[in-house]
Amino acid sequence: MNIITGTTEFSIPEKTVVSIGKFDGVHKGHLYILKRMKEYIRRGYKTCILTFDIPPSNLGFGDDKGVLLTNEEKRNIFSELGVDYYVEFPFYEKTASISAQQFIEEFISDRLNAGAVVVGEDCTFGQGAAGNAQMLRDFGPIYDYEVEIIGKIKDGKKEISSTYLKELLAAGKTTKVMNLSYRPYHVSGRFRRDPVGAGTNTWYYVLDIPEGKTLPLGGVYYSIAVYEDEHYDAITNVRTDSRTLETYIYGGVRGIQRGDVSIALLEWKREEVRYYKISDLNKQIKQDIFDGQKWHKEHAVKR
Repeated sequence: MNIITGTTEFSIPEKTVVSIGKFDGVHKGHLYILKRMKEYIRRGYKTCILTFDIPPSNLGFGDDKGVLLTNEEKRNIFSELGVDYYVEFPFYEKTASISAQQFIEEFISDRLNAGAVVVGEDCTFGQGAAGNAQMLRDFGPIYDYEVEIIGKIKDGKKEISSTYLKELLAAGKTTKVMNLSYRPYHVSGRFRRDPVGAGTNTWYYVLDIPEGKTLPLGGVYYSIAVYEDEHYDAITNVRTDSRTLETYIYGGVRGIQRGDVSIALLEWKREEVRYYKISDLNKQIKQDIFDGQKWHKEHAVKR
């Protein structure tokens, strides 16, 4: 995947099919847009995602605070999905003041070389979010590109969106988030150097949740650790006060504290409880590990 970031001075020589959006969470709605985009490959078009290097809400555009995916996590997903070009458009005061028509002419038509545009019905762009899906359609004949507008996909009566996924996370409904998204809610990075003792011979690893990334409901979750393309069953405590994940991996993994890792939350188990006696804490930890091993065994085939 060709990644273009940190500049507005780019040019794609090949004809593309483009989609524009935040793509936070990469949920079923986004995946359907990408599916429609891939229909244009047979016509020789390259797929191109145009997103933003920071959320527009960071500059006061909209009130959707926090992100489900960091920039790196989002890049990794679209690379896995086989996108040809991935553009992280620099979003700051100057670029936010580009008019919608200029954005279509200079970026969609010229720099992205769009022969087709596939967007969700709620797509917005340009100064004051004045550009929308209908405007893209109206200007299609002028700048010689086709337009396909995709309606919202629903989960029951609820429209699937990043906002909806955040509501589910706040309620601890990580299983539903996983079912509606390309990947379960996860945090990527490196563990703090050494595992931490939990008062017995049990050791867990600590991973910081990046600033700006949406926090799930605090508490204990059944989880998996992904390290060097291998999946390891685990149980994780989400601490919202310190923005950390405390993860116990059944049996441990040699070298995992020295490499890149991703912790995915599969299902909420219980709320976080403060224990005043070490004996009570140790008893609960042992129970969580026992329950976790049982849960993973029962759900191994389903994954």
